[in-house]
Amino acid sequence: MAKDDVKRALEEAVKTEEARRREQASPLGKLARFVVTEEQVRDMAETTMIWRQLIARSHLAVWAAPGNGGKTTIAKLAAAELSAAGYDVLFFQEDAAAGDLPALHAHAVEHGYRMLNSTLANSAIEDQIAVLADLVDSGADLSNVVLFFDTLKKFVEVLNKGGARAFFKLMRGLTIRGATIVLLGHTNKHRGPDGKLIFEGVGDVRNDVDELLYIESIKDRDSVTMTVQPDKVRAIVREATFRLDLVTMAVHALPHVVDVAERLRMAKHRREDADLIEHIRAALKQAGGGMTKTALIEQVAATSGVGQKTVRGVVNRYLGNDPADTGALWIETYVRATNTRRVSLAPAQAAPCQATKLAKLAKPTAG
Repeated sequence: MAKDDVKRALEEAVKTEEARRREQASPLGKLARFVVTEEQVRDMAETTMIWRQLIARSHLAVWAAPGNGGKTTIAKLAAAELSAAGYDVLFFQEDAAAGDLPALHAHAVEHGYRMLNSTLANSAIEDQIAVLADLVDSGADLSNVVLFFDTLKKFVEVLNKGGARAFFKLMRGLTIRGATIVLLGHTNKHRGPDGKLIFEGVGDVRNDVDELLYIESIKDRDSVTMTVQPDKVRAIVREATFRLDLVTMAVHALPHVVDVAERLRMAKHRREDADLIEHIRAALKQAGGGMTKTALIEQVAATSGVGQKTVRGVVNRYLGNDPADTGALWIETYVRATNTRRVSLAPAQAAPCQATKLAKLAKPTAG
């Protein structure tokens, strides 16, 4: 390097240090480390996403969900598709029951990735970790390698801060060598005050990963819908929804995102509101052509013994203004003949003849 270049570099370093000291001396100096920089934004934009805007190359991610919440299902799909794209995929499977291993192995063989299990190898997880540590020390290029660990709690006691620190240091060593890592983890049994899932582990785990994604799932009669939601990210990660067919056990991505958390909240409300829902249905069936919301609330409050405020909340929760709204139990419509707004059972809830009569009399409200 020429003398002039050295001189300029030293001058720039001095200016940077002086600016840092001035910033720290100000009343808001301690907040300086939280300021988003151009470099951070540029790094996020330049990160290569290798699978469905959910997995970033050479990043360390945790996917967290309740037990049987879809972690392994989505991870298997990712492993298969990444393998098909030319990546060397290793799936450390330490969480499955012995009876599930043959099917998991068959899936791996069919889709070209490798499943690893310490028990079947007459070994231990500690031996796997030792091999991974040797891999870090070897300086190998792992830029084409994707590692899935199912589940995190099998590899480290996440509630033990010291154990977590050592394990994540190893994981970070692997990503420095270029590896892409997805750790499957569990959430707490109880949700937070905001109703959201909470990762089962110490705070350092969240701090040590590049991405923390939560998976919300809901089971219907013949399928499971799973939505992956980003929580902490260092790349441009987007929500995605997958559906598992319980008959064929095939899983595929949906073209749109399903708000599974909202569906779960509504299902919870339906269970809690079941008695009042039946009282409201009975009142609307008896009314035939519908009734005003005020009259409905007064009648249901009288027959159920529940306060009008509570009844109003349940009426509004399941009230729609579009007969095609499958989530609505009753519909508010404008009746021209009487110049009133009336509430009646949604078409799917009403008898065929009654639904036809209501459709002729009414039109959806504007809002």
